Amino acid sequence: MDLYEKIRSLPTQPGVYLYKNAEGEVIYVGKANNLRSRVRSYLLEASQANAKTGSLMREAVDIETILVANEHEALALENNLIKQRKPRFNILLRDDKTYPYVKLTLADRYPKVFVTRRLRKDGSAYYGPYFPGNLAYRVVELIHRSFLLPSCKVDLSRYHPRACLQYYIHRCLGPCVEGLTTPDAYKQAVRDAQLFLEGRHAELERTITARMMAAADAEQFEAAARLRDQLSTVHQLQEKQRIATAELDDDADVFGYHFEDGSLAVNLFHMRNGKIVDRREFFWEDLPSLMEAMEDREQGTGTRDQDETSGALEDGSVLKGHDRGTHPVGGSRAVSLAK
Repeated sequence: MDLYEKIRSLPTQPGVYLYKNAEGEVIYVGKANNLRSRVRSYLLEASQANAKTGSLMREAVDIETILVANEHEALALENNLIKQRKPRFNILLRDDKTYPYVKLTLADRYPKVFVTRRLRKDGSAYYGPYFPGNLAYRVVELIHRSFLLPSCKVDLSRYHPRACLQYYIHRCLGPCVEGLTTPDAYKQAVRDAQLFLEGRHAELERTITARMMAAADAEQFEAAARLRDQLSTVHQLQEKQRIATAELDDDADVFGYHFEDGSLAVNLFHMRNGKIVDRREFFWEDLPSLMEAMEDREQGTGTRDQDETSGALEDGSVLKGHDRGTHPVGGSRAVSLAK
């Protein structure tokens, strides 16, 4: 199937598309809410009149697509793939600038929360990216109101004579003035904000509920009321958000497969730090004869040649002739998806 036939048969779901040249190198990564409609627009004469688009289409010989659930996921995946592959025809998003993240400065004496577009190895925790961009600012605003962590430029490595307005309107715990808060109380607020940003709302709800009940038993009714308001915010977020995630604190390779008419197709996604950074495809034809050889080996009746064939499948060497993807990115663990 040539490039133009493949474009006309693309699905209409949201996703990311990758144009490749004759050497198999990815030369452009794009996103679309409707893959078929977006990619077909490259075939229009008016589009190819553009110097960049015309050069791209003259060099492209193949296209790959990755389907996602919605346009926001397509934005995130496009961003990750451009950073990883650095395609020649992608001008934007190739440097360290990216979509907004929420930064929690955990290395500070009293951590603050900010919106940033640059990720640095400075001991801070980064959460995101957020789509659309103003969502990151709304999240930080919610942290101000619910967990009272500041975004100010005040030096919190020392105490000051008086607190700023943010403390008096209940948007900050006031760590800048001695006696307004304690290190333990501030540390708990930071922990709550971390649970919130990591999407661990069930754990956050249990923690807040326990502290609220303890405050009520101690007749600290103002503290209990504040914790009650935080709990209400968490409940609202749980109702509005659908979070589907795995425990991917470490790196992982996620694969799915489909078997039909004696042929097997496997898609392998490389996830690094919870992000999809690469994909590989594997294909096998005439699998029944290979499976028979493996069964004979298990039963002890297989020949030496069959043992070698089975061993090649187990150690992965049989993949070499069928790998249509790129090289893997470092070590990882594997997670299987249903076919």
